[in-house]
Amino acid sequence: MIKKKVLHVITSLGDGGAEGVLYRLICKTKNEILHEVIVLSDENKYVKLLKFEGIKVYNVNLTKNKIVNLFKLYKIIKKKKDFIIQTWLYHADFLGGLLAYLSGNKNIYWNIRTSEVSLRSMKFRTLIIIFFNSIFSWIIPKKIIICSKKSINIHRSLGFKNIFELIHNGFDPKIYLPKKNFKRKNLNLKKNQIVIGNVARYHPVKNHDYLLSIFENIKNLKNIKLVLVGTNVNSKNLKLMQKIKDYKIQDKVILLGRRDDVFYIYKVFDIFLLTSLSEGFPNVLAEAMLNKNICISTDVGDTALILKNKNYIIPKNDINESSKILRKIIKEKNSAKWKKIKNQNQKHIISNFSLKEMSSKYLDVWKT
Repeated sequence: MIKKKVLHVITSLGDGGAEGVLYRLICKTKNEILHEVIVLSDENKYVKLLKFEGIKVYNVNLTKNKIVNLFKLYKIIKKKKDFIIQTWLYHADFLGGLLAYLSGNKNIYWNIRTSEVSLRSMKFRTLIIIFFNSIFSWIIPKKIIICSKKSINIHRSLGFKNIFELIHNGFDPKIYLPKKNFKRKNLNLKKNQIVIGNVARYHPVKNHDYLLSIFENIKNLKNIKLVLVGTNVNSKNLKLMQKIKDYKIQDKVILLGRRDDVFYIYKVFDIFLLTSLSEGFPNVLAEAMLNKNICISTDVGDTALILKNKNYIIPKNDINESSKILRKIIKEKNSAKWKKIKNQNQKHIISNFSLKEMSSKYLDVWKT
């Protein structure tokens, strides 16, 4: 049986949600699909992992030698006329989709991962790309795969053609629930401490300032710690360090930076706090729920659908109200209600957002 062939074009293979979804999708479907990947930047966390899985990866770093590498990108795509072209993220949708179309390939699928389009959540040049994508959406892609319901409504309002295919992110408990024991003492945390965690790269859209403001408002509670994980979330980040100093919470905050063992670190969190200004389908929220964290989040993307409980949604710009919700949850620690919610969180993700279901939907789309 001849396998279908899919050439993925993605902006980055660094430490991000879309990158993780692509990696999991390829691993799950590589027996049915011949996958190849083009990455447009030098952020390459998943390159080695994909190559280990036997996947061909082309590095076309458009941050250097733009003209030369743009021509290189076109040459690679032009040779893949018998491949489905699956692009990921706005810039790859624009460049990969346009070059594939110009090369004569009409079997093109886009992928959109965000739910807010504004200057506060993205660069101006990205907004320009989105504008052109809204026009090209009527010409280039057969389908636009999108990971959140909210995002569909937003992109319709921006003039995108209504050819959306909703596919939520999927998760495999075998990956996200590792058996290796990871204890609090590994991070110098005590058993009786209430640990609030967040996993996000340092970027305005992740809204670390708001997160720290909320924590500063509850810093007088006993035995609480804030553990932050993510790219550039470390002591070298002078802006972040100054904010922590201004709030006088140095002794209560642990900065871990980017970690490859983040699936273990979820296990030491009691509460997971997400304060993003924009998300499509926040993977970290589902990952935390799989690990039985009590999860609180701003209402971004399909967060409400993931949490399935409005009581754990906090406002985007009300420190006092957000702190009030957090305080109430902390007071309930170790109660029967806490344990019930932790177990329900895990069951909800396993039942509704499986990697198997996500992969099956991608396979169905590529058949059209």
